[in-house]
Amino acid sequence: FKPGDRVAAAGPHAGVVLVGKNLCARIPDGVSFEQAAYTSVASIGLEGVRLAHLQLGERVLVIGLGLIGQICVALLKAQGCRVFGTDVDPGKLELARSMGADEVGLGAPIDAVRAFSDSFGVDAVVITAATQSNQPIEFAADACRSKGRIVLVGVAGLNLPRPPFFQKELEFTVSSSLGPGRSDPSYEEKGIDYPIGHARWTAQRNMQAVLDTIAAGKLPVEKLTTHRFPIEDA
Repeated sequence: FKPGDRVAAAGPHAGVVLVGKNLCARIPDGVSFEQAAYTSVASIGLEGVRLAHLQLGERVLVIGLGLIGQICVALLKAQGCRVFGTDVDPGKLELARSMGADEVGLGAPIDAVRAFSDSFGVDAVVITAATQSNQPIEFAADACRSKGRIVLVGVAGLNLPRPPFFQKELEFTVSSSLGPGRSDPSYEEKGIDYPIGHARWTAQRNMQAVLDTIAAGKLPVEKLTTHRFPIEDA
């Protein structure tokens, strides 16, 4: 990087920020600063999507259509998946459709999800809800096919119900923020990168991938902006 480069950074909320080079990514031409402001939060969603190990044509359930959930919907569609989005707020459903969701439902519509998956169950579930309830993990386990994958990106109760996990041999993973390197002082503060052969998608490489996806028009983060306030009112 050199002075004058436009960059997105994963830094604390402050007016002036000191950030290691591994937590910055260059903003492509054609991507505005406003769009690039979504880079860090979108990278959190991208890491969750990556951990689901999805392939083109697979069917995915996204539980929770808040900020990160909406981003996951668009990223999954960019990856060639079919997506069913659910939320307890009906106002989030149409936004999810505009972000690319193939189908949406209120609450935990298990019958609709089974129909969406040709009654096999979905290949993977990405949980982006924020709740202390155990309901999302129970819904996810019920919705998965045999040997399906569940990735928790948000916050939910983790009293894993043994019967569906045992009967289906389900995989469960908790995603860790931006990706490999996050919270590692050597990576974040000293700028020591992980070799690409050992960690293809580090936090920084996830950030760059998000920006490239925005530049390609496949991640319309501008649809997520609902309000604007002057800095002096922050």
